[in-house]
Amino acid sequence: MSKLPRDPSYNLACDISDNWGLDDWRPTLDTICIRHGINAIHMSQNFEGTNPVFELTQASSAGDLDKANRSFIVKVLAPNFHVQYQSEYLSLKLLNHHRLGVKVPKLFYFGDVDNWLYLVIEKLDGIMLSSVLTELSVKERCDIALELGNFSKHLHRLPEQQIEGLRLDWPDFIRLQTDKCYEKRKKQGLPDPLLRELNGYLASHTDKLAAYLNKSDAHLIHTDLHPGNLLVKKHDGRYRFTGIIDFGDALACPDPVFEFTSPALLLALGEPKIFHAYLDGYGYGGKRDTSLQQHMMMLSLLRHTGDMNYLLQHVPDCRDEKNWQALEAKFFPL
Repeated sequence: MSKLPRDPSYNLACDISDNWGLDDWRPTLDTICIRHGINAIHMSQNFEGTNPVFELTQASSAGDLDKANRSFIVKVLAPNFHVQYQSEYLSLKLLNHHRLGVKVPKLFYFGDVDNWLYLVIEKLDGIMLSSVLTELSVKERCDIALELGNFSKHLHRLPEQQIEGLRLDWPDFIRLQTDKCYEKRKKQGLPDPLLRELNGYLASHTDKLAAYLNKSDAHLIHTDLHPGNLLVKKHDGRYRFTGIIDFGDALACPDPVFEFTSPALLLALGEPKIFHAYLDGYGYGGKRDTSLQQHMMMLSLLRHTGDMNYLLQHVPDCRDEKNWQALEAKFFPL
């Protein structure tokens, strides 16, 4: 029987999260099931995410009107990742009380086992958009982008007093991320031509962030609206948008453009019609020009998660690009 360490080092936490199999996790899952009265008749492990994720299937009871078995998703996070846990917990707890046009998981239970944190949430209907993205036409992706933009609009309009626990000190965040951006991207192996231009690019475009630095309002930002976190289901021969998952990197800040970067990069994938559809769904009234592209590039470079090399490899025609100006239009197609 595997025993979770209560205070693991970062490396040990990552090793356990990455390499433990279902048999190793079963004592933890059994504890969660007993604690919350879940009569699991089947357990499976999902290897798609960065944290351990499991599906528990519970047999329907005699009194259930719906006789289908019920499924839960269990996410387990090491104590080292408390910030990520807190983001998802607070976001889902809040969103349980709001309708945003697209389903997000209901939060059922939460707690810890041996100091390791867990969330028990609803299993939404559908499959990850990333698994079928290449099968979709531009029109189908535009339809999803339009709905996603509308979701983002409603998310950003949630009352400020309800998102206080997720609020960043935005000026401090931008300053800190700027200070460490070069070393972070160098460590990630950013190509030399781009690395050489990086500090100059950042210095040239700090003005793009200035309008939001001293604003006191804040919006709840998912930050990770890419196809791996969007669910779809085939209906009448077409894939329909059914849900949004993974609020582990959610935060509250005054700059709503932070939300636009992931759909532009990884849903549009170089196709302007798709990104325009997202902006239309959002009701974005600002100029759609080079200034917006530079704004999004700055936020992408300064974001707290992600690897720029991944974007260079996955956004079309970016793999061999050697300057940031050329990347602006390819990353953020308008």
